[in-house]
Amino acid sequence: MVARARILLADDDENLRELMKDTLENAGYRLIMAKNGDEAIEKVYSESPDIMILDVNMPRLSGYEVCEKIRKDVLMRNLPIIMLTVKDTQKDEIKGLNLGVDDYITKPFKPAILLARIKSSLERVQQGVSVNPLTYLPGNTVIIKELEERLKKDEPFAVLYIDLDNFKAFNDYYGFQKGDDVIKETARIIISAVSASEPEGGFAGHIGGDDFIAVVSDRSKVSVCREIIEKFDNGIRKLYNEKDIKKGCIETENRRGEIESFPIMTISIGAVTSRIKEFAHVGEISRLGNELKKYAKKDKESSYVIDRRRNQNRDEKKNTDN
Repeated sequence: MVARARILLADDDENLRELMKDTLENAGYRLIMAKNGDEAIEKVYSESPDIMILDVNMPRLSGYEVCEKIRKDVLMRNLPIIMLTVKDTQKDEIKGLNLGVDDYITKPFKPAILLARIKSSLERVQQGVSVNPLTYLPGNTVIIKELEERLKKDEPFAVLYIDLDNFKAFNDYYGFQKGDDVIKETARIIISAVSASEPEGGFAGHIGGDDFIAVVSDRSKVSVCREIIEKFDNGIRKLYNEKDIKKGCIETENRRGEIESFPIMTISIGAVTSRIKEFAHVGEISRLGNELKKYAKKDKESSYVIDRRRNQNRDEKKNTDN
């Protein structure tokens, strides 16, 4: 069910915000409020809402401008957005729909109608799109379909299996909200690297937890791996406290009362290529990709391993071109 979903309400009318607060919280939703467009942009990233309700006319940024900015972020493409408007014109609706608005509510509104529209928008996203709820990247159903389609085509491709090292320790130490920040930042890095090399045919998916996947052309696999590693290594340190960065690790007490240290997070990539090996089904790709990823994890630094085997001959080679 969608109750306890987080709703970001952005409206400069304090009376309306209070009215909606009572209505939504009584219905079991968690409310996050913003007074203007700039604050709405800030809170959509800091609070990770499940749905946004935007007033069309707000100070600093209008609801349309907020929507336009959000839709440019790949991670926000499937975030439901409902617009509040005092006008009910076809021109306004067409403008909003072209920007990615999911629904409209005209003020003044009936609470029952508001709740029905929210429920419908949330369920439409959950049922209509197979996406990870945190990153909004395609989930396993879409990932499998993508790989099956690639196998049918006579074009060499590479599948990158991507995993974070020492993520669990970070999540336990800093808390799940900071852990979510790491996952979302990793997703953005992967999307950016894939889009730069493959503006048309690239694919990025979120398997779950700290496991991701990317599909690129065979010629782009090395450059994408390197860009992901470079951006991750440069960005991950910003999510640690300064004292932990200076130590180069975090220290936690285990169940036995012993102090354990965990290095700053790194990223590992196992790259499977169809150029030198034919695959009968998706399961073969997955098995090999995870095996290669284990080899990459043996390195203490961020690294990638590309499969170079023909038939049963093994010749993995790390951090080098073909």
